[in-house]
Amino acid sequence: MRLFLPILCIPMFLYSYTLDELVELSHKNRVVESASHLLNSKERAYESTKNSYLPNIEVGATYQNAYEESPSFAQNTFKIQASLKYTLYDGGKEQSLYSQLKSNIDSSKMSVEATKKSLSLDVARLYFGYLAFDADKRAKLQEIEQLKADLNRLQLFYEAGTITHDELDKIDSRVKNAMVKLHEIELENQKILHALEYYTLQKIDSLEEGSHVKFVYEQEPSTRADIKALEYGATAMLYEAQSKKSQNMPQVTFNDTLSYSDYYFNNKNFESNFLIDKQNIAMVNLSWNIFDFDTTAKNYESKFEEYLSKKSTLEHEKHKADVEYRLAKKSLEIAKLKIAAAKATLDAASATYELVKVKYQNKTIDNVAYLQSLSEKFDAQRDYERALLDVEMKKAELIYYSGKDIKEFL
Repeated sequence: MRLFLPILCIPMFLYSYTLDELVELSHKNRVVESASHLLNSKERAYESTKNSYLPNIEVGATYQNAYEESPSFAQNTFKIQASLKYTLYDGGKEQSLYSQLKSNIDSSKMSVEATKKSLSLDVARLYFGYLAFDADKRAKLQEIEQLKADLNRLQLFYEAGTITHDELDKIDSRVKNAMVKLHEIELENQKILHALEYYTLQKIDSLEEGSHVKFVYEQEPSTRADIKALEYGATAMLYEAQSKKSQNMPQVTFNDTLSYSDYYFNNKNFESNFLIDKQNIAMVNLSWNIFDFDTTAKNYESKFEEYLSKKSTLEHEKHKADVEYRLAKKSLEIAKLKIAAAKATLDAASATYELVKVKYQNKTIDNVAYLQSLSEKFDAQRDYERALLDVEMKKAELIYYSGKDIKEFL
């Protein structure tokens, strides 16, 4: 029983996350949540503005007490009224404002989508980066295992007096340096796991190998979500400029007020038929700002300059996105070629190592040549596995720069 209880406290397994699961979790983190709240805010602002142009009804009540009563003022007066207000024409500001707010909403939608796609790329880079370090770790462990076997074998020769101590020291030094390198690799992997925790808000202990990016190379690129967000943002600024310009146009409003009053005279002689209990007053108001020292014109010019600034930024980002896509496409082509080159290097290094190993064991060459051949073999093995993973990463990058979401290709 004493042995059984501690076993219950040990986790039976550690869950490993696939790339698809990591991406899904990253799309629910606080950055996406913040962008979603901003979108909801702009949608509410649009609804509020739209409702503000509907007829507005106000209800009010007034109690009045006069210090000196007269035929015009009862000592106590109580009045209730209801007013209806409606804007008939505002110089075109309404439509410009609607269009501005709608463009802001579309820009926020694209920002949410762009954030998700950017997170997908970041997580994919971390995932394949982790697997690359894992490949380094496997190669280093195999190298350490081989070096330790050689060290044990040389220890016997040294005890028999057939080799000098310096040959033994060289192998021992290689083992120790390899162990240090192994710890450095493990530290890099831990950094990646901690970074993934930041993106996913989950405790990440390990990653599951085997996730691949299914990419159709012939797909045509589409406009990226972040570029679309800039486009909508520039359009919103243009509509805002137009709304400023409308302030120099006629403004027409309609107002209708219905009121009911009760008058309480202490002196009944002051009561008169001139005081009306019920009244309804309808008005159409016209106002036109014909001169304001160019205030409105300057406001328009200011916003239009902001629009031109955003438009210039948009054109710059469009060009940059096109360059990034072409570079990503070329990088993927080169990465594919590297696989064949890395495989050829690995085959050559493995064959050379086997030949050098036999010569070393037969004492026809020294341990310097042997250790060099051993390092070249495991370096080639690591580079080949990294080349395979680099293709997956380059596919993920090309998907992002082509305007797609990596999540759709997992």
